[in-house]
Amino acid sequence: MKKTSLFTILALLLTFVLAGCSGGGDTPAANDDAPAEATQEEMDAAVEKIKEKGELVLATSADYPPYEWHLLKDGKDEIVGFDIEIAKALADSMGVKLTVKDLDFEGIIPSISTGQADIGIAGLSATPERRNAVSFTIPYYENNQVILVKKDVADQYNGMEDFAGKKVGAQTGSVQETTIKENFPKDVELLSLSRLNNLVLEVKNGTADGLVISRSSGAQYAQQNPELVSKKIDIPDEPGVCIALNKDNKALTAYFNQELKKLIDEGQIEKWIVEYEQLASESAGAEGAEAEGAAEEAPAAE
Repeated sequence: MKKTSLFTILALLLTFVLAGCSGGGDTPAANDDAPAEATQEEMDAAVEKIKEKGELVLATSADYPPYEWHLLKDGKDEIVGFDIEIAKALADSMGVKLTVKDLDFEGIIPSISTGQADIGIAGLSATPERRNAVSFTIPYYENNQVILVKKDVADQYNGMEDFAGKKVGAQTGSVQETTIKENFPKDVELLSLSRLNNLVLEVKNGTADGLVISRSSGAQYAQQNPELVSKKIDIPDEPGVCIALNKDNKALTAYFNQELKKLIDEGQIEKWIVEYEQLASESAGAEGAEAEGAAEEAPAAE
C-alpha cells in the first residue's frame, strides 16, 4: 500500500514547473502539458463568470469511497468524500455554492466538454485520451491499483497472468479499463459496467473473477463485503488524480491550480484523505456487519 505524502506531492508540483510536465511511467505526471498559465486579470474574469452564475457545478460519480460516495447521515442521504471537500473549498474561494451532479463515470468528461458542468472531480487521471476533450489541473493525489477477488479463491491469484481466460471487471471509461486491456493477458474477458457497486456484485456472485479498482476504494468495498479481499499483485499504479475542466477555460484551470497548491501547502488535502478514509472504513464496517447479521438471521433453505 502506498499513499503519496505531502512531500511527494510537492515534489511532483516542482517537476511540473521545471520539466514542463514531461511524464513517464505511472507517476502523477500523466498530464504532460505544462500547467495552465494565465494573467491575474484573466483568472479574475474566469472567476467572475462563475460568480455571476452563483454556483460551481461539479460532475462526479459517487460510488468511489473515500473519494466520493453516498452516506446516510441523520436519515438524510449525502454525498461525501475528500473530493467533495476539495470541490467545496474551490467554491468557497469564489464565494459561490457548490452544486453536485452525480453521474455515471463515463458521463463526467462529456458533461464538462458540453458545458453542463464546470468541473469534474471523481478520482480522474489525466490520460492522453481525456486531454483531447478537457483540461486538467495539477495532480493532488496518487493511488495504487488492486484487484478484488473472492476470499475463498484468492490464493489462486498472485499476478495478472493468473487471470488468463478469466472475466475481469472495471468501471466504464476508467483508467482500470485501460489497465486490463494493456497489461492483463490478451484472453481476459473485460466486463465493463458504469457503477462499481454492480461490478462488486458480479464478483460476489461469481459471474466475474475479479475487479480492478483503486487501492483505497478496494479496501472499502472489501471491508463492506467480507467474502471479498483486495490484492495488490503486480498491477501498475494509477496516474495522478486531477480536476477536469473545459478545455478552453485555461484561466479557470490556472486559478484552480493556485487554489490546489494552497490546500496542498497547508496540508489540508492530506487531512481530508485521512479523515474520509477513516469515515469510509467505519461506514463500510457497519454495512458489512449488517450484511453478516442479515445472512445469519435468514431462514435456511429447505
